[in-house]
Amino acid sequence: MKINPPDAYWKKDVALFFGKRFALLIKMIYPLAIIVPVAASGIPAQYAAAVIGIVAVMAGTFGAGESLTIDLNDGILVRVALTPISPRRVVFEVLAVNAVLDLVQLLPALVIVYILHPVSLMWVVAATFAVFATLVTANAIGIFIANFTSSPADVLLYATAILFPLIYLSGFFRNQHPEGILAFLRKFVPFAYMNDALKTVFGLSAKSAPMDIFIYPTLICAVLVFAVCLTAPRLLSPRL
Repeated sequence: MKINPPDAYWKKDVALFFGKRFALLIKMIYPLAIIVPVAASGIPAQYAAAVIGIVAVMAGTFGAGESLTIDLNDGILVRVALTPISPRRVVFEVLAVNAVLDLVQLLPALVIVYILHPVSLMWVVAATFAVFATLVTANAIGIFIANFTSSPADVLLYATAILFPLIYLSGFFRNQHPEGILAFLRKFVPFAYMNDALKTVFGLSAKSAPMDIFIYPTLICAVLVFAVCLTAPRLLSPRL
């Protein structure tokens, strides 16, 4: 696939994603290799949903964080900062484009999940939207981490420290029915709505209404995106 040299920073990510056939093939196959066998197996619905959730969360966070720290070390971000484009616009475009690319990467596996576990169109759309909201959140976390480290290896450490509490609150594994303060905090984690939607796809009774899965993650993601864009001047500033 021939792609012209990027003339904007966000186009670099698109070029890297689609530019090399073998790398693109690997990127598209690995979600299939993880998710499809789980979807076709007879494991409990909550664990099947958790596998998809983990793949989405990790892909979004590590992809954004590591990519930015690499560009930081290569001096690319400093050169981008010298352009007349607003740093906040640069960060917003990076976040939005990478979330869409991550969804493209996961979409074939999700389609097979919906074929193996038929549900109403409303829940298909809700689950797909919830996965996208999770990818937006995960990319926002990855960008936030890149503000505090220039080491791709540290991204893994910081991401683990941030993601594990959120994953626990979301009810991916043991914490299936939180109460009290945990139940209250869960409402502010987009991962939780994705988990509810995917568990519904796999046959469990819905804990959230479809409209809840559209409304609340949208509001939460809007706040997260706004907050991360405020960090743009620091992200694009030179580091010692």
